[in-house]
Amino acid sequence: MATYVVGDVQGCADAMLRLLKVIDFDTQNDHLIFAGDLIARGEDSLSVMQWVLDHQDSCSAVLGNHDLNFLAVASGIRAANKKDNIESLLNDPICDQVIEWYRSCHLVMDFEAYNAFIVHAGVWPGFDRETLLTEAQLVHDRLQSSKWIHSLNTMYGNEPKHFSQAISDDEKARFLINSCTRMRFVEGSSLSLNFNCKTAPEFAGENLTPWMDAAGSQDFGRQIIFGHWAALNGVTQNSSLIALDTGCVWNGFLTAVRLEDRELIKVPNGI
Repeated sequence: MATYVVGDVQGCADAMLRLLKVIDFDTQNDHLIFAGDLIARGEDSLSVMQWVLDHQDSCSAVLGNHDLNFLAVASGIRAANKKDNIESLLNDPICDQVIEWYRSCHLVMDFEAYNAFIVHAGVWPGFDRETLLTEAQLVHDRLQSSKWIHSLNTMYGNEPKHFSQAISDDEKARFLINSCTRMRFVEGSSLSLNFNCKTAPEFAGENLTPWMDAAGSQDFGRQIIFGHWAALNGVTQNSSLIALDTGCVWNGFLTAVRLEDRELIKVPNGI
């Protein structure tokens, strides 16, 4: 019995299936946790989600920005971006089931037994673990609500940039979604979110700090496992972090970590 966390699949079904073979994934005993962005950009998001639906008892996920965007497109809030390559999923009979599955997912997952905290993009430095777990429940409750489409419609925008500026539930949810699914850098000591830079840290501007390096960060008490930032290529030089997005969709690797012993397993994208 083993538990794996896998980085951004991004619709790369072939790489995902090959990774499952390499780890000899046992659907009866093992569990797979997706670190967000299961779909979009890759060659076959439909097959990825068909596998998920077929093995719901064996897998779970935190939400990524592409996953939430799929919900917005599928519910008619936004038009599909052709670069996202999700038309076949949107037009398939399983689409409604995928919507319901995504609505059941959380922004973050905490595994005390494994000393692991899983999030798609990262942990805003102003949050401690208990605060983030408590506040993130707001997003989950809104997705489970009968008014979930209205809630999704309010998630777009870059403001507020600091949690203290969030007054309404709409603003709090937007900040939580932005920090947990889109964040890479914060601005200096203010910890304000910055979405203009997507490069590796060494190429960022002077006033930009990677979220994990910000001064005054809370003691989180868990190893943080995240994806989203392909430019890191899995390198953080920080033992309290594991970065799993190794650019599979950009002809890099799909990477998983086994929580029991922190062994990393990679397969190249052969497409």
